[in-house]
Amino acid sequence: MRIVRTVALGIAGAAWIPALVLAQKPADGFDNSWFWGIKGGASMFTVADGAAQKTAPSVGGEWLITRSRIALNISVDQSFFDGTAGVYDPTVNGSFRPVDISDWRRYQASIYFFPGAVNTLRPYAGLGLAINVIQNASPEGQFTSEDSQNSVFQQVSAYSSRASAVFTGGAQYAVGRAALFGQVNAMPTRNRFLISGSGYTFVLEGGVRYNVGSAIEMVK
Repeated sequence: MRIVRTVALGIAGAAWIPALVLAQKPADGFDNSWFWGIKGGASMFTVADGAAQKTAPSVGGEWLITRSRIALNISVDQSFFDGTAGVYDPTVNGSFRPVDISDWRRYQASIYFFPGAVNTLRPYAGLGLAINVIQNASPEGQFTSEDSQNSVFQQVSAYSSRASAVFTGGAQYAVGRAALFGQVNAMPTRNRFLISGSGYTFVLEGGVRYNVGSAIEMVK
């Protein structure tokens, strides 16, 4: 995870440098626009302490509403994987009840900051909130009592979803009305979540956004 964290920070930092040094105003139709986008990438996380890192493919869609140097981004994406997590259960050996889990959906809203541009290349950084939801979670094995079963299922229900901050660094490059983009998202997911084996989860994404028109209705 240290390598992944270093790469993510490096990409985010590199995205800011050109804009701060060589900022100039392009004529790419970016200001006050609505963009619809599709994206794909990979989520990198560990399910439990000591477990091997998982890399899960992800796909999603998004909506970007821009002004001149700030934008609202709303997105939904899903990662596809199968794994085994666990919850506390004193009635089994090791007090660890295995839980089969699969697929992870994220609902995200972020504010992106665009400090400047080099021709039609626009670096950005973002801060937002993500709602993370494990789509399928099923405890394994038999239960010795109804109380034990209820406790396990309550934990699974509680730990199958979590809200977390999300930090984004990336850049987009305009080609006509379209814009190609790449970005890195970092989310703290350490506690109270079935995917909690590392301090941060990283999502690397790339895709295309298309400018569908003005975000401001002009009064005639």
